[in-house]
Amino acid sequence: MDVQHNTFLNKKPVFNKVYQQNWKALYAFAFNILRDKESAEDIIQEIFIDFWVRMNDNEIQNYTAYLFQAVRNQCAKSLRNKKLTAFELQVLEESIQLIDEQEFAEFPKEHIVEQVRQKAHEILPPKCLDIFTLRFYENMSIKDIAEYKNISVSTVENQINKALKMLKTENDYYIKLLAILIFCS
Repeated sequence: MDVQHNTFLNKKPVFNKVYQQNWKALYAFAFNILRDKESAEDIIQEIFIDFWVRMNDNEIQNYTAYLFQAVRNQCAKSLRNKKLTAFELQVLEESIQLIDEQEFAEFPKEHIVEQVRQKAHEILPPKCLDIFTLRFYENMSIKDIAEYKNISVSTVENQINKALKMLKTENDYYIKLLAILIFCS
């Protein structure tokens, strides 16, 4: 047997074990961020292909942590292609870095949405809350909100950014999770 074949045989059981132990949680994590089944599956497949190639690297000390970080990075990369304001993208990327993957995989979206809805009603001024609600709970585009409210697009963007900044300063864990969900729905 050649060296390459022996290396393959040695890697396969470890890879299979890591795959079986982590696939479901990694998929749930990616899906909760992206809210798209196919994209989440694609990212997990790419991550495991890359993992197969790199798993003998001495730099990888903790396979699970490595895989979650890889998924987090790939999800952030995928989201950069969405049409978000610069501030929305910044909040989203910061939120992805701060979340705990195991907790995030277990939180139902409805619970997170309700927690943020309550916080938004507590702290946002009425005009800001109205625009925030239209954007993130009614899924209206910025342009549609501007037309509906008969205000400028920049006013809508300013109110959305104001709402996000106010919610972000609350430093509430649910708001970090919702930042991911609302931008990815």
